[in-house]
Amino acid sequence: MLEGARVFHVNVNCSDLEAARRFWCDGVGFTVGARTTPVAPQPGASFGLDTAHWDADILVGDHGFGGGAVDSLQWLEPAPVLRPIEHLTTCGLNRLGVFVPDLAAATAAVAQHGGVVWGAPVLHDDEHATVNLAFTSDPDGTIVELIEGGGPRLMFAGITCADLAASIAWYERLGFTQLLRVASERPDAGHLRIDGAVSMHEVIMVPPGRGDVTVMLTGFDQPSVAPSARRPANALGPWRIALAVADLDVVLADLASVGVSVHSDTATLDMGPGLPPVRFVCCSGPDGEVLEFIETPT
Repeated sequence: MLEGARVFHVNVNCSDLEAARRFWCDGVGFTVGARTTPVAPQPGASFGLDTAHWDADILVGDHGFGGGAVDSLQWLEPAPVLRPIEHLTTCGLNRLGVFVPDLAAATAAVAQHGGVVWGAPVLHDDEHATVNLAFTSDPDGTIVELIEGGGPRLMFAGITCADLAASIAWYERLGFTQLLRVASERPDAGHLRIDGAVSMHEVIMVPPGRGDVTVMLTGFDQPSVAPSARRPANALGPWRIALAVADLDVVLADLASVGVSVHSDTATLDMGPGLPPVRFVCCSGPDGEVLEFIETPT
């Protein structure tokens, strides 16, 4: 299934592209690899919108376009709506995990460039590894988990699941494989902005084509998770995980074979001056997260 598919970028909608750029570049340490600025509105059916017009930075880490990118996008038409998902216990695509070489330096820089640091770094110790991490928010409130360990580089797209087993099974149908499963219990989860104790499982799912970026599925035993209504494409915060594929028609056949419906017919949209058009299609995962498949022929 989805042979060779890898995460190309994770889209994060912002209300102010320049403020987001300061957070990601001056704060986290990414650089602008490309800017997508279509000159006019285009049909938006593939996003569930009447029209689609945006201005966006494609932000890359230390592996450049060979690694995963952040598609920091400001909607021009229609205008941005809602707030990002601001609680880890709310279902859906709600956070990004990012490797940084120096956690203390990164949290200080994020705080100076429009971000909010939730608290002091936390040492997370389990049977697999010991990592130093800190939770932050971007200027709009999108959750960004900083993990010390190299980079800067996008590490994962995080999804909180209403039914963890069902979400794992759905991604396995698409050809993702489990890399790691970590169980965590803490009597005090203040560093996660959760009152009281927490009991959770995090499962790292690797796309068929591997690559730098994984999908982190999270299930909570305690506290209970909150459902999230389907979010429109112009909602602030993370909205879609884009996977690069060699042949979109093969992907459509693969998705149909496992009963996954796409949002619309395939679309080809202009990306702006100097950039090739992009052919793609979107579908929804079990918790409302959107997967976008972008054709990038070898």
